[in-house]
Amino acid sequence: MKNILFIIAAYFTITLVSCRKEPFTEFPDYDKNWLAMEDNPNDPAIHANFQFYKETGIPVFVNDTIGSQQRVDVFGKSYTYYEVLSLSYSLGGLQSGPPPVVQSFTYCNKADVPNALSFLRNEIIPVIKGNIHVPSILLVENMSTNAFGTYAYKGFNTVVVAQVSKISTMSTATKADYKAAILRSMLTNAVLDNKYAGILDKFYAVSRKFVTTRDAYGLATYFLNSTNVTGLPSGTPITLQAIGFLGPDARISSSSPISTWLDVSMYIEAAMVNTDTQFKQKYAAYPNILLKYGYIRQILNDMGIN
Repeated sequence: MKNILFIIAAYFTITLVSCRKEPFTEFPDYDKNWLAMEDNPNDPAIHANFQFYKETGIPVFVNDTIGSQQRVDVFGKSYTYYEVLSLSYSLGGLQSGPPPVVQSFTYCNKADVPNALSFLRNEIIPVIKGNIHVPSILLVENMSTNAFGTYAYKGFNTVVVAQVSKISTMSTATKADYKAAILRSMLTNAVLDNKYAGILDKFYAVSRKFVTTRDAYGLATYFLNSTNVTGLPSGTPITLQAIGFLGPDARISSSSPISTWLDVSMYIEAAMVNTDTQFKQKYAAYPNILLKYGYIRQILNDMGIN
């Protein structure tokens, strides 16, 4: 009897508690899509960027801090969260050596934004449209990187495009280099897709087959001798170009590219700055470079990048 009364009492207690209205806690939208642009007709630069976003689906920013939000930490204390574009990115990681980074940058003048958008609209979008996903673009003025020069850099969720005030005064040759750097930063991830793993393995093997004692990637130039490099035609000078590299690693001038994806990046940029005929004429003395170029060209053609 005592147990029955206890059960009845517990039942009524649970019923009373369950009938009380639970307080509703509204959480901030922590999963907000920060890359979805909002218009500001009162700011000509932001309005122009928004129009570009509507046309292309690519958000363009002039500040790496793209939004803020009031949040509450685990201790119940309110704070302001700032969403910042991530400029550092090393695809696949690196086994050794310094990772590619943006060392410094300065914000651009908003007055230069329309001209930069016009360049992107006329020179870049027709090449990548419908083929390549670009998460966002950050327009800046000066930029310094330890691997990819001063024109363009692929971050985690943005492509940094620099030198925007100088676009209108660039020579034809400089503008071609500029365009190639931007396209390289946008295309590398797509070229390195698993879909092309078989072709890329052949690309890497071109240089690796000549180096018998160690990996061809990250090869210090003092190893470029007949002890470590074999298989080249008799009388061929043993150089990075002879075994299929366009040049040394951008961060370590005394080494071949220390990662396969940097090698791919260098080839993409070279393919974008030259026509097919120009590339083949430029590297006619290096059959292994032409062989690797053929593999990259095969991938680009499949992607619709001509």
